[in-house]
Formats: sequence, C-alpha cells, structure tokens
Amino acid sequence: MKKDFIEIYDEVEKSKKLNFLKQLLLKDSDLQKQFIDFTINKANSLDAITAVNIDELRDQLWSEISAIDVEEELDGCYYDYDDEGMGDTILEPIFKPFVDKALSFIDKGNYLDAFRSILAIYELSILEEPEVDDHDYFVFGEDIGSFIQEFIDSSIASFNSRMENRVLSIEMVNSLTALFYERYLKYLESADKEEENYFNISYFNLFFEQVIDNSNSAKYLLEKLKECKLDEYEESAIVTLHCADIMEDNELYLKVANEFFLDSRQVALKLQKRYKELNNNSELARVSNILFEKERNDDYALFVIDNIDKEESKPLYIKALEIYIKAQHSFEHYKLLREYFDEDKRLEFIEDFEKGYNKLFYIQLLGEESQYKSILELVQKNGDDYNLAQMVQPIISIYPNEVFEILKARSDKMVEGRGRSSYARACELLQLALKIPTKKEELNSYVRKLYNHQPRLPALRDELGKAGLL
Repeated sequence: MKKDFIEIYDEVEKSKKLNFLKQLLLKDSDLQKQFIDFTINKANSLDAITAVNIDELRDQLWSEISAIDVEEELDGCYYDYDDEGMGDTILEPIFKPFVDKALSFIDKGNYLDAFRSILAIYELSILEEPEVDDHDYFVFGEDIGSFIQEFIDSSIASFNSRMENRVLSIEMVNSLTALFYERYLKYLESADKEEENYFNISYFNLFFEQVIDNSNSAKYLLEKLKECKLDEYEESAIVTLHCADIMEDNELYLKVANEFFLDSRQVALKLQKRYKELNNNSELARVSNILFEKERNDDYALFVIDNIDKEESKPLYIKALEIYIKAQHSFEHYKLLREYFDEDKRLEFIEDFEKGYNKLFYIQLLGEESQYKSILELVQKNGDDYNLAQMVQPIISIYPNEVFEILKARSDKMVEGRGRSSYARACELLQLALKIPTKKEELNSYVRKLYNHQPRLPALRDELGKAGLL
C-alpha cells in the first residue's frame, strides 16, 4: 500500500497535491495545528510536532471531573440509592471525548499524540483524587477514585485495541518509549518518597508488547528500564520477557522470570511454559512445586497436568490433579486421579466435598465409587433441592421405592405451590418415576389423583399430558 502511494504521489502534478492537502487541512483542526507548528518551528519531521500538551490535557480532564455537581446532574431524574451505575453515567460523557480524541489520532497515524492523550488520562491515577460535590447522594459511594480508575483502565484497553496490528517504524516505537520514560522521570523527581505516585509500566504491558517487534526497539526499551532502575521491580517483568523473546535472549528470559515468578501469576505461567518448550521437566517440576507451596492455583495445576512427565514427577502430577479438581469440580480429572488412589484414599478425598456447595459434583463422585447409600441419605436430607431430578439419577435402579417416595413428596409440594411452572417441575420429576417398572401402577394411581384434583387445575392437566404421563 505504501509503495503504491509513493509511486502515485510522485506522478501527480504539484497543483493537484496542494489542492488535496488544502482540503484536508481545512477539515481537520489537529492537522491545522500541526501545520502551524511545522511552518513556525521549521521542523523537518511531523513526529517532532505535538498537538497535545499532556499536562494541559490531564489538568483539563481533572478540572471537568472536579466540577461535577451531582445534584445538578440528577436534576429531574429519579435516583435510586441502590443504583450503582449512576456514577458511571455521570463520568462517561466526561471521559468519552478524551478517549475518542486519542483513538482518532491513531486512525490518522499520529501515534505520538495518541499516546500523549492516553498518558494524560492515565496520569489522573497519579494525581490527588478530585473532590466532587456529592450532596450526600453517594453516587460514587465514598470512593470516586475507584470509579475514575475503572474509566482509566477502560480507556487504556480501548487504546490498546485500536493499536492492535498497527505497523510502526522503529523510530516511532523508540519515540513512544522515550516519551513514556520522560513522563516517568517527571513524576519520579516530584514524588513524595513515602507515596507510590509513580508511573507503573504494567498498565502499558500490552501496548509495548504490540508495538515492539524488533531487536532495536527491544534493546532501547531495556536500556530505558535500566536507566530508570525499573528493571529491579516486578512491574517491568512482562515487557522485559517480551523484549528478551524478541531478542532471542533465553538467558535473560529465564533470569527475569525466575526472579519474579512468585510475584506475578502471568510471569509464573510464562516460566512454566518456557521450561516446557525447553523440554526441561525437572525445572518445570521445581518451579511448580514452589508455586503450589505459595498458592494452590488451578491455572498452574492445569499446566502441570497437561505438560509434566507423569512418571518422572508422579507426586507433583497427583498434587496438581487434587488442586484442579477442588477448584474446578472436574469429574473427568477425578477419573484420572482415582487411578492413583486405593479405595480408602478415594473416599477420604471425596469427603472434602460433603459440605461444599456443589452437591451434584459430590453425588457424581459418590456414584463413581458406588457409594449409593450415601447418595440416598444426601437426597433424603435435600428433598427440596432444585436439582433433585439430577441428584436421584444414580440411585433410581438401586433404591426404587425410596426414590419414588422422594419424587412423589416433592411433586406434592410443587403442585401445592400452584402455577404452571411448578406443575411443569412436578411433571419433570414424575417422568423419572416412569423409569421404575415396579411402581408403574402406583404412579398411574398418583397421576389420576393429580388429574382429578379438586378444585380442577387445567394447567396441571395440560402439563401432565405434555409430559406423557396420562
């Protein structure tokens, strides 16, 4: 595309070029500002020209938020004190023009001003929180800062999304990197040593991962990290790992990942993955064991399950299965785990789920171990459970009489509750009773009783017919 443009541009006569450029300038105030700067400053590069002053833009946004008068905003509106979305409704039109401006710069290829604009929004998180006249409506609770932070996060996400797949020159990428660290140093110099009002590069991890795609820019960013002594902190780990990948410097990658993997789940998963790629099972096992000692995380566990050498690291594999099953209630993974346990150990493991919220999963486990009496006892204690139909499935053929009575008792309650939805649920339970051959006559008698209910219940009769019970 660029090559075609240059060829066509060189062939077009000068007057036509000037006419086109003039029309562009007349339609766009940002281009007009850049044109003025370009001519006055006698600059040779548009990249050196700024139409955005970060400090002014940031202060403008801060002032607009500070000027919010909640009473005025709610004038003529019904306000429910439980409406947690009103704060967002008030802030959204303030942030939107600033975000839209940043995105429009991207669309024009003016990446420096786009980045300046998004930095101005980000820097709100570093400034003192604006005071807003809330008039005791509490639309922001007692913490407008959290509302502002949500919009900052959303703004950066929109910026990153629009920057995706953009192709930037090395010079431009390095200029963006230099701009970021220029702002970092500005705040570092003015920061109170007791506070943490400094730039956090982790907010821009995705941005730098998107734009840094060559060794030159990767090296430049690493130099800036070292210059600012940010390479000593966990916040810089993700971009450092990305740069190490671009530079194919595996030694640096492993050094940084090993230094920070206990501080960041993202870094930990990257380190696990790297050792898998290197076919280094012993190091994968070492790192995973350390992670499990700190945190029984199911993401770490699933990676171990899918990637560890099961024979070489059997205890770790079993531990990972236990962690993952307890976190995700995965029946398929339990079937893998049970192969490593004897019966006593299986029942001991299952017992941990007895008082949990997921009764269906507990019943699945009991069913797998043929603990049908325990299932019956659980169902009898939870006859009103919404999932009763699924709960009785494993024991219908084992305890037909007991299950039939449980289903009938629950159906009675559903019918007494009245309403078509209750009747439909009752019929769903009775359909299960059709699976009990020895109760066919008793079921027919019970259905006739329901059909002839006084007063008559037409909706119930209709649902009985739909369920094939008549």
